[in-house]
Amino acid sequence: MRRTKKDLFVDFVLRVIRPLVYIWMFFDMKVKVNVGEGVNFKTKKPYIMLSNHTYLFDSIQVPMRFRVAAFAVVSRTLFTHQPTKFLFNNILHVVPKSKGSSDLRTVRGLIKAVNMGYPVLIFPEGNTTFYGSTNYIEESTMKLIKKLNIDVITCNVKGGYLSKPRWATGKRKNRRAELNYKLTISKADLKDMSIDEIHNKIYDALYNNDWEYQRKMMIKHPGKKLAEGLENVIYVCPECKAVNSIKTSGNNFECSHCKTKGYVDEYGFLHGFKYDNLSDWDKFQRPLKSIVEQGVIESSGFLNYLRFEDAARIPVGRVKLVYKEGKYYFSGALDEIINLSDIHNSVITLRRDLEFDYDNRHFITKLDRFGISLLRVAQNKY
Repeated sequence: MRRTKKDLFVDFVLRVIRPLVYIWMFFDMKVKVNVGEGVNFKTKKPYIMLSNHTYLFDSIQVPMRFRVAAFAVVSRTLFTHQPTKFLFNNILHVVPKSKGSSDLRTVRGLIKAVNMGYPVLIFPEGNTTFYGSTNYIEESTMKLIKKLNIDVITCNVKGGYLSKPRWATGKRKNRRAELNYKLTISKADLKDMSIDEIHNKIYDALYNNDWEYQRKMMIKHPGKKLAEGLENVIYVCPECKAVNSIKTSGNNFECSHCKTKGYVDEYGFLHGFKYDNLSDWDKFQRPLKSIVEQGVIESSGFLNYLRFEDAARIPVGRVKLVYKEGKYYFSGALDEIINLSDIHNSVITLRRDLEFDYDNRHFITKLDRFGISLLRVAQNKY
């Protein structure tokens, strides 16, 4: 299949701006690259690139060393506001996807890209990690791998999470990451593998726990607001099991219920509470979903509707969102009660944007606090 004029134009633009991207990424973060056998950055053959998703810019760092620019799977939400709308429509090779759900249009787009000779880039977790370790991997990706029947290259990213935690509102210094590329499944081996075998192979290749990595490397990431933002991801206190009781200021945090105090050190570890890292803290709080469901969660925020047919973002206004007894209660610019059993594809985008589909509308609310607990009452995937 021939490449379109638009694809050829994007290829040209990406070749021109590649040196500028290298300069930008050089100043953003120091990156160590390890290349395993079977990986050739100059290859012109199509392949599938899979990577764990540890921080925002690994979506740039992972593919940029390859000569042929890949078609990347990206959230359709990013097509509804600038500057990503302009970049995706004019500068980059992308295929839109609905987060939290399989999408036949995405599959068709990737098949078309491969037939034109392009590689494809997928982050099969479907979301950047909030807690620093690889968790859920989309099963639909394994079926796609089988269908495309081309080499599978993986990139295991280490160190990026603690350099730029997704939840953090304060910046870290001395940002570093390590990219480990390898040919994980060759086309020749793929045909004899089952979906489960592919899944296990990919999960083993992509699994990373940045807290374990940090215990070995002990890289300093100093900052003045290292704890701020924690209240959006840790929602059950391990000392007293109070819900949404964590308050943060600077490098310090505290449970407002039992008054336990803690702080985040320059290596990213937590002190003063039972758990010194967010991965273990989340393993503690996830099974306690019933405690969260029995309580009340409140947050203010700004609500938009997204209309994907024409990539429009329609402002609704400031709202108060309250969860209680299996329902979301909206008040303010929208007065509506929504049963959680009636919503679909609930997910957090960026740091604290709660999205879901309901009644032929796509809601996206930029919350002021408690994003993960408001998500967890609706689903437990992320």
